[in-house]
Amino acid sequence: MKVILTAQIAKLGQIGEVVQVRNGFAKNFLIPNKKAICFTPNSQKLFEAKRAEFEKANEDQLSLAKKVKDKLIGQNVVVIENASDDGRLYGSVNALVIADKINQIIKEKSVEKTAVNLSNPIKDLGVYIVKINLHPEVLFEVKVVVSRAESEVEAVLKAYEKSKREAAEVVEVKEKKSKKKAEGESEAEVEVAQAEEEVKS
Repeated sequence: MKVILTAQIAKLGQIGEVVQVRNGFAKNFLIPNKKAICFTPNSQKLFEAKRAEFEKANEDQLSLAKKVKDKLIGQNVVVIENASDDGRLYGSVNALVIADKINQIIKEKSVEKTAVNLSNPIKDLGVYIVKINLHPEVLFEVKVVVSRAESEVEAVLKAYEKSKREAAEVVEVKEKKSKKKAEGESEAEVEVAQAEEEVKS
């Protein structure tokens, strides 16, 4: 189906562009969300008459998206959920839950669930890096902390930072090994050098 974009869409086009999209995408997302109109010679004339309005709406959306991003930088999105002793949630945390929590933090209803890029619902306690796409020019990440209680948030964050450090150390050791191998050291020499480093530390 051919549509005229009335909003800037990432990987699709700018306002005013005529693009070919799947029927379902146009009928279920673009048109109901006022991001496009069906392409006909008549609708093109209508679009040109209202182009300034669409461009102003896009500028307003961009400005709002930047404000939301500024408010969220450095903030953790904390979600409290019931979970079993092994950390499995009794329910799950989806895009709508995260959008609602963000709206509570910024004290306004600006973030829709469609702006939260979550491929699968979260089903375990922990820290998750989630992409937020409020506008094609405003894409950023937030740290979502899923915990059983406010009092446990700090411990969950510490465990996450520790596992991140350990993962970085493993990568560093592997890189050192492959570098030394490339420089011609044998496996045994690499392991001896690594053992000596561990003794020193």
